[in-house]
Amino acid sequence: MVYLLYSVGAIICCGAIGITLCATVNYRLNSSHLVIYCLGIPVRQFALKDMISISKRRRFRAEFWVNTLALKHRKLVIRRERGLFRELIITPRYRYVFRKQLEEAVEGVRSESLIVENEDN
Repeated sequence: MVYLLYSVGAIICCGAIGITLCATVNYRLNSSHLVIYCLGIPVRQFALKDMISISKRRRFRAEFWVNTLALKHRKLVIRRERGLFRELIITPRYRYVFRKQLEEAVEGVRSESLIVENEDN
Protein backbone atom coordinates (compact mmCIF):
# COMPACT_ATOMS: atom_id res chain seq x y z
CA MET A 1 0.00 0.00 0.00
CA VAL A 2 2.85 2.37 0.83
CA TYR A 3 4.50 1.66 -2.54
CA LEU A 4 1.26 2.56 -4.30
CA LEU A 5 1.15 5.92 -2.52
CA TYR A 6 4.79 6.59 -3.40
CA SER A 7 4.22 5.76 -7.06
CA VAL A 8 1.11 7.97 -7.25
CA GLY A 9 3.04 10.81 -5.61
CA ALA A 10 5.92 10.35 -8.05
CA ILE A 11 3.54 10.44 -11.02
CA ILE A 12 1.92 13.64 -9.73
CA CYS A 13 5.33 15.28 -9.16
CA CYS A 14 6.58 14.31 -12.63
CA GLY A 15 3.38 15.66 -14.19
CA ALA A 16 3.70 18.96 -12.32
CA ILE A 17 7.35 19.31 -13.34
CA GLY A 18 6.48 18.49 -16.96
CA ILE A 19 3.71 21.09 -17.10
CA THR A 20 5.97 23.70 -15.50
CA LEU A 21 8.78 23.02 -18.00
CA CYS A 22 6.27 23.12 -20.86
CA ALA A 23 5.17 26.59 -19.79
CA THR A 24 8.74 27.94 -19.77
CA VAL A 25 9.56 27.18 -23.44
CA ASN A 26 10.25 30.38 -25.41
CA TYR A 27 11.16 31.09 -29.05
CA ARG A 28 13.50 33.79 -30.37
CA LEU A 29 14.79 34.67 -33.81
CA ASN A 30 18.50 35.28 -34.30
CA SER A 31 20.02 36.66 -37.46
CA SER A 32 20.57 33.11 -38.73
CA HIS A 33 18.72 30.74 -36.36
CA LEU A 34 15.44 30.07 -34.60
CA VAL A 35 16.50 29.45 -31.00
CA ILE A 36 14.36 27.60 -28.45
CA TYR A 37 14.88 28.44 -24.78
CA CYS A 38 13.74 26.54 -21.70
CA LEU A 39 14.05 28.37 -18.38
CA GLY A 40 16.11 31.02 -20.21
CA ILE A 41 18.70 28.49 -21.38
CA PRO A 42 19.05 27.83 -25.13
CA VAL A 43 18.29 24.14 -25.64
CA ARG A 44 17.80 23.86 -29.42
CA GLN A 45 18.44 25.94 -32.52
CA PHE A 46 17.38 25.58 -36.12
CA ALA A 47 19.08 27.24 -39.09
CA LEU A 48 16.82 29.61 -41.01
CA LYS A 49 18.44 28.67 -44.33
CA ASP A 50 17.23 25.04 -43.91
CA MET A 51 13.57 26.01 -43.56
CA ILE A 52 11.39 25.17 -46.56
CA SER A 53 7.92 26.32 -45.50
CA ILE A 54 5.77 27.39 -42.56
CA SER A 55 2.15 26.28 -42.20
CA LYS A 56 -0.58 25.26 -39.76
CA ARG A 57 -0.90 21.61 -40.78
CA ARG A 58 1.42 18.71 -40.09
CA ARG A 59 2.10 15.98 -42.67
CA PHE A 60 4.81 13.80 -41.16
CA ARG A 61 6.32 12.95 -37.80
CA ALA A 62 7.40 16.08 -36.04
CA GLU A 63 9.59 17.38 -33.26
CA PHE A 64 7.39 19.11 -30.67
CA TRP A 65 8.52 22.24 -28.81
CA VAL A 66 5.25 23.45 -27.35
CA ASN A 67 4.64 25.85 -24.48
CA THR A 68 0.92 25.30 -23.97
CA LEU A 69 -1.47 22.42 -23.49
CA ALA A 70 -4.04 23.87 -25.92
CA LEU A 71 -2.38 23.42 -29.32
CA LYS A 72 -5.37 24.05 -31.56
CA HIS A 73 -5.05 27.75 -32.38
CA ARG A 74 -1.35 28.32 -31.67
CA LYS A 75 0.40 25.60 -33.64
CA LEU A 76 2.95 26.44 -36.37
CA VAL A 77 4.60 23.68 -38.40
CA ILE A 78 8.02 24.44 -39.86
CA ARG A 79 9.32 22.13 -42.59
CA ARG A 80 13.08 21.75 -42.93
CA GLU A 81 15.38 20.32 -45.59
CA ARG A 82 17.42 18.13 -43.26
CA GLY A 83 17.12 16.29 -39.99
CA LEU A 84 15.60 13.16 -38.49
CA PHE A 85 12.32 14.98 -37.90
CA ARG A 86 11.85 17.29 -40.86
CA GLU A 87 8.91 19.03 -39.27
CA LEU A 88 9.08 21.17 -36.17
CA ILE A 89 5.99 22.19 -34.19
CA ILE A 90 6.08 25.35 -32.10
CA THR A 91 3.28 27.26 -30.36
CA PRO A 92 4.04 30.98 -30.19
CA ARG A 93 1.45 33.18 -28.49
CA TYR A 94 0.63 35.15 -31.66
CA ARG A 95 1.25 32.62 -34.39
CA TYR A 96 0.55 34.82 -37.42
CA VAL A 97 2.79 37.62 -36.16
CA PHE A 98 5.59 35.15 -35.41
CA ARG A 99 5.03 33.44 -38.77
CA LYS A 100 5.44 36.76 -40.59
CA GLN A 101 8.63 37.55 -38.65
CA LEU A 102 9.98 34.06 -39.35
CA GLU A 103 9.19 34.28 -43.09
CA GLU A 104 10.90 37.69 -43.31
CA ALA A 105 13.97 36.35 -41.48
CA VAL A 106 14.17 33.30 -43.78
CA GLU A 107 13.89 35.53 -46.87
CA GLY A 108 16.60 37.80 -45.47
CA VAL A 109 18.99 34.88 -44.92
CA ARG A 110 18.28 33.49 -48.40
CA SER A 111 18.82 36.85 -50.08
CA GLU A 112 22.11 37.32 -48.19
CA SER A 113 23.32 33.90 -49.34
CA LEU A 114 22.39 34.75 -52.96
CA ILE A 115 24.31 38.02 -52.75
CA VAL A 116 27.38 36.23 -51.38
CA GLU A 117 27.20 33.58 -54.13
CA ASN A 118 26.91 36.25 -56.84
CA GLU A 119 29.92 38.14 -55.46
CA ASP A 120 32.01 34.96 -55.58
CA ASN A 121 31.29 34.45 -59.30
